[in-house]
Amino acid sequence: MTTTDVNVTAKLQQLLQEFLQRDDSTRVLGTAGLTVVFLVWAYYRFLATPDLSFVPRAGKAPGPFGFGINDVKRDFAKNGTKIINEGYRKNKNGMFLVQTLNVERVVLSPKYIEEINSKVPEGTLDMVEGLRERLLSAQTNLDVVFRSPLHIDVCKDQLTRNLHHLIAPLNDEANHTLSRLIPQKVELRAYDTMVGIITKNASRMFGGTTISRNEEWLKSAADYSMDVVSVAVKLRPYPAFVRPLIYPFLEGSKILDHHLHVAKKTFSHIFAERLALKDGDEKPIDMLQWLADSARGSDRNPDVLAHNMLFMALASVHTSSATIIHVLFDLCANPEFMEQLRQDVQQAVDESGWTLAGIAKMKKVDSFMKESQRMNQAVLMTFNRKVSKPLRFEDGTTLPVGTYITMPSHAVATDPDIYSNPETFDGFRFYDKRMSSKVEANRHQFATTGPESLAFGQGKTACPGRFFAASNIKVVLANLLLNYDISFPPGQTERPKNLHKGGLVRPDPRQTLIFTPRK
Repeated sequence: MTTTDVNVTAKLQQLLQEFLQRDDSTRVLGTAGLTVVFLVWAYYRFLATPDLSFVPRAGKAPGPFGFGINDVKRDFAKNGTKIINEGYRKNKNGMFLVQTLNVERVVLSPKYIEEINSKVPEGTLDMVEGLRERLLSAQTNLDVVFRSPLHIDVCKDQLTRNLHHLIAPLNDEANHTLSRLIPQKVELRAYDTMVGIITKNASRMFGGTTISRNEEWLKSAADYSMDVVSVAVKLRPYPAFVRPLIYPFLEGSKILDHHLHVAKKTFSHIFAERLALKDGDEKPIDMLQWLADSARGSDRNPDVLAHNMLFMALASVHTSSATIIHVLFDLCANPEFMEQLRQDVQQAVDESGWTLAGIAKMKKVDSFMKESQRMNQAVLMTFNRKVSKPLRFEDGTTLPVGTYITMPSHAVATDPDIYSNPETFDGFRFYDKRMSSKVEANRHQFATTGPESLAFGQGKTACPGRFFAASNIKVVLANLLLNYDISFPPGQTERPKNLHKGGLVRPDPRQTLIFTPRK
């Protein structure tokens, strides 16, 4: 039990003791109130839960009335990868039910993707509700962001449409950071180093060098994602109706409040200026301006827009950082690829410079990134949605309202029926596929989605920032390849094992790498 848990428990015990010391009438009224609260909780816990008894289960079942739920969650935390892989193997063309660390989810076969994309009516599946549940947004101060699709729309439209303007600034930021961080041979922790570099590059896109060199913001941007998850993990064991009472006593709540304060301090005054700009005025090409231009109604509030920037950091920093860390681990474990990738970068830059066209020509680098992602996905499951209307499939299956659905992206990525020798790292696996024919030339790219590639989700609601993420990772990786030799410490030849907990997969944060400037 953590210090925070002990403090919360002590506070609850104190409140209970004070309650018991009150007069009889107060205790009677209090007891009646608690009874009503318990009945409401019991209704939502047992009666309002969708009936999914017809779906085959993977892993342990919670048992009668869910009394074994904690044991089931502990089992999933320890054996999540094994449970999902076995469920997929047994139900590859159907679906299965699994209790995750938060909710029960129906894991769908990729065979349903085409039907979901083309035949399921709009409004049947809710992406935001699925995200709210995972992040407990009502308590972690993210609900203000989820009230509108502003951040999603901006990433889909302006961010992707303006990528060609961003490559040169991203390259400049990467050069600036690396030249100061690694001026000479040094051994660094890969995790901390890459989180710092990716945070700076993402912040350069957010609002130029004013933001990317702001150390207070950079710390909050780098820490926010993990701090939100930490608070959500601590709150999750408590019933939903109790969480608002628990939240103020958590140490993490003060940390989240601090991050929001930093975001408002950093961005609110800038947003006030950007909102005042009129059509015809010269406007910066950055995320701040796109949000200001697209905001409507209650979103046209500098503090709300500043809150959006925190969510942008949550969405863009740690996933991209983990990806490039895995790439570097795979590169050090397979050094025979190093020179070919370096030549791939140099040729692209010689032909097209640091432009979007140049980035697109780095096909071997793109393939290496995609293969690393295939084998080291950040999550076991993607395409997380909540069913808002009955979800009816052509095979006769109907999933009721309230069901959480997902897809087994990791299991699909390691399926031998889909990928030959799936457990063997092949850095040019996807490059070879693209070179095999004209039809395949534009497929199998890092940001490409499909039934066999679910890392970024699927369909219209696939990760809207994946094209920027791909470009940002590639710019940083290309700079590392051109300017440094990278290796494990002496004596190490194999990449470190990933850390698995429940549905999450992380690179080992303790692993160091040696960076040696090239002459």
